Amino acid sequence: MKRHALPSLVLAALALFALVLPLADCGGGRPPDVVLIVVDSLRADALGPQGSQPSASPRIDRLAADGVRFQRVIAPASWNLPSMSSLVTSTYPWRNGQGAADAGQADLATLAEAFSRAGYRTAAFTEAAGWPLLKRGFEVFEDTAGADMYGDPRGNSAAKTLAAALAWARKDDSRPFFLLVHTYEVHSYFLGKPEHHAFARHELPAYNGPFRDWGIHDLGKPAGPQVIEALLRATPDDLAYVRALYRGAVAGVDAEVGRFADGLTAAGLDGRTVLALTSTNGEGFRPDLKRVHHGGRLHDDVLHVPLLVRWPGRLQPGSSTALVTSLDVAPTLLKLAGVAPEPRFAGRPLVAADTSFLSRFQGPRFALRTLPSQPVVAQEATFRVLPSGERVAATAPQLALYSDWVTLISDGNDVRLYDLKDDPQQETDLAAAHPEAAASLKGQLRRLTEDAGRPGSKPDAAQLEQLKSLGYVQ
Repeated sequence: MKRHALPSLVLAALALFALVLPLADCGGGRPPDVVLIVVDSLRADALGPQGSQPSASPRIDRLAADGVRFQRVIAPASWNLPSMSSLVTSTYPWRNGQGAADAGQADLATLAEAFSRAGYRTAAFTEAAGWPLLKRGFEVFEDTAGADMYGDPRGNSAAKTLAAALAWARKDDSRPFFLLVHTYEVHSYFLGKPEHHAFARHELPAYNGPFRDWGIHDLGKPAGPQVIEALLRATPDDLAYVRALYRGAVAGVDAEVGRFADGLTAAGLDGRTVLALTSTNGEGFRPDLKRVHHGGRLHDDVLHVPLLVRWPGRLQPGSSTALVTSLDVAPTLLKLAGVAPEPRFAGRPLVAADTSFLSRFQGPRFALRTLPSQPVVAQEATFRVLPSGERVAATAPQLALYSDWVTLISDGNDVRLYDLKDDPQQETDLAAAHPEAAASLKGQLRRLTEDAGRPGSKPDAAQLEQLKSLGYVQ
């Protein structure tokens, strides 16, 4: 009998801990708060961990080091409206109608709706005019930039948007919250804000070219064509300064994200908050290849975006080189929050729960999943970039397939094949040299996107008119 006394005491103690520790460690079993920050037009290599040195984003870099960083995230579109629509619905653009109103969206579910059904309070703070699909599921939806989606350099900024979001998050409410923050600060580097120019002049004090005082100040005209025209005629020295101006916008966002994170900590919310940061698309700075700005094409500079996810003490820090898509963000956040999976989401959760015996006593713990390899697809069905660099309305969709480190861009009968390992800038088309590989990948792309031409997969007339007013379509 004595031989069994000690194990019995141990089992009794473990049973007691099973009752007590989850309550002490998880705040009574309260689900976590969830924050998703979307920085429009933020390239993956604009952040320190993926190539920008010296880093213009020390605060975001620190958050990434404390969480999970995904190094190969591909956006489903190369500009914000279809990409953001895919992000919040975990569906490809041809499924969500490119975000256009009433484009077959009745059968979609949004991330905010999933959280709302689970008892979360929900809010979004954005500098973009809210389209109907984006607004779905939010109790509070605030457009901090009013009618100007680019952000007025005299008042609208990431500082304003993130401050409003933090004030809402700190409200006393017993319910957990889901908060979406969407800022155009980096997208609007071309507005010539004084603080962005100050950063650029500090980096390149000797530059005295035409971009030293550059800025699109006449917002009565579409900004897109003005940006494209300016960048297409830029010299290498000009481009170096423009890239520094862009980095200045990244530095501005970084400081505000840092203040937001500090605010969560000061309010006692940090340890119970899942924080994710990503982007809708990148930005192009290659006039020699006619690849400037974004949209109208499907190259890696406008599709490769950052993604970090952080939950102190709950999500094991790490880094993944697996090929993933922005569609995976929504399922991942639901997984971390313990919310039931949304069956209409096409993405997959990128993390897995710790199901070990000890996890019963420690509360929920998560780590990176071992992800099976799978291809990723992007679509551009609204407009296209001509060989001259001009953008016009599309007559047929372009599609891109990522398969490991090989990419195929299909534009009707024309296909281009690139090896991202040997040619990360996609300067050399290999389709003619490897016709069998190109044909095989095109067949795979056709199978994956067989419903991409269904009704509702293209923008409606009202959306096209809006795109023309913003300068996306000429």
